[in-house]
Amino acid sequence: MTIFDELKQRNVINNITNEKKLEEFIKNKPGVYVGVDPSFKSMHLGNYYTLITINRLAKAGFKPYILIGGATGLIGDPSGKKAERKVLPLDVIRNNIECLTNQIKSLFDCEIVNNYDFYKDMNILQFLRDVGKLINVNYLLEKEIIKGRLESGISYAEFSYNLIQGYDFLNLYKNHNVWMQIGGSDQWGNITTGIEMIRKVCGDDNNALGLTINLLTKEDGTKFGKSEKGAIYLDSSITSPYQMYQFLVNQTDADVKKLLLALTFISVDEINSIMNAHNEAPFKKAAQKRLAFEIVKDIHGQDVATKCEEISAKLFSGEIASLSHNDLYDTLSSTPSITLSKSTNILDVLVELGVCPSKSNARTLVQSKSISINGQLIEDINFIVDKENSIDNKFSYIKKGKKNYFLINWN
Repeated sequence: MTIFDELKQRNVINNITNEKKLEEFIKNKPGVYVGVDPSFKSMHLGNYYTLITINRLAKAGFKPYILIGGATGLIGDPSGKKAERKVLPLDVIRNNIECLTNQIKSLFDCEIVNNYDFYKDMNILQFLRDVGKLINVNYLLEKEIIKGRLESGISYAEFSYNLIQGYDFLNLYKNHNVWMQIGGSDQWGNITTGIEMIRKVCGDDNNALGLTINLLTKEDGTKFGKSEKGAIYLDSSITSPYQMYQFLVNQTDADVKKLLLALTFISVDEINSIMNAHNEAPFKKAAQKRLAFEIVKDIHGQDVATKCEEISAKLFSGEIASLSHNDLYDTLSSTPSITLSKSTNILDVLVELGVCPSKSNARTLVQSKSISINGQLIEDINFIVDKENSIDNKFSYIKKGKKNYFLINWN
């Protein structure tokens, strides 16, 4: 079984430009690349999916290249956008590139190139002659990424984005022996432009290939990788490893097998065994816990994943008092939260946190001894939540029942 057979088993492949070329590709083990947009300083779990896909090919013997869009990032990819993206300052993009380079290198061995280097010494006349002449305007107008913006308007800069990304592929093909580009399903138009340029320059018998991967969506149709508080980033200073772990543990039974197949290196046979065991007692969340452990391990390391596993077990078994204050805060940072600057009645706090919908419901919870703050049972409906009783003058936590936690940050 080839790596592409495995990718099909994992339901990763959306489309391949020419499957007939796969045999030569597999035999020669050339380079393969994905592009990374430097619009932010960290990748998130959604685009980690593309990285793990190219990492699978690297483990199968192909040479992985990551192309960071130092040039294209100055313009902005119009793919999937209804309006033109805000242009980021050059110093922000440079900082993002440095951060992304370090992050990607920490995940796996690969060659990292910056497409700014392709264009920094090229003037507009050279670009029009060497790149612009390779592609007909009518060809570009048929692209969905451009078609979808014609009515609302598209700048010449964004219109040219397709040419630049296409030339990236041509450059890597000619100078680095890169035969394949991998991208999300929304990148099909950009990938095929690159293959068309390669055909024009290198002839019809070229080896260029494009592969798009299926969009990773949840059961409700929304994109995977975002919580209610926003994207789950790989940078631990933005999203703590425990937040990532708990986000993954909270994935639904309907989604967990798909995520195990797409985002972990566990074999397909073992995933089937995990799911068979999971389905015997879904309430134990065995599959979700394995998913969370594997992804946190691959991104942050074995020790961090083990610690997250231990913290989660303590939190939901009532051993929260044994956690350090720092671990406790990191753990609770993924729960619903509010920020308070003054002493507030417990009933108002419960409503503002979303623990319950009304003060009458809040009163019932307190009177039924279902609410505690920092481990102290609250029975008085006139109890005042104040900073003096907080932990390290930084935070307090509310527990509803046995397993529902809420965080109060103090100004």
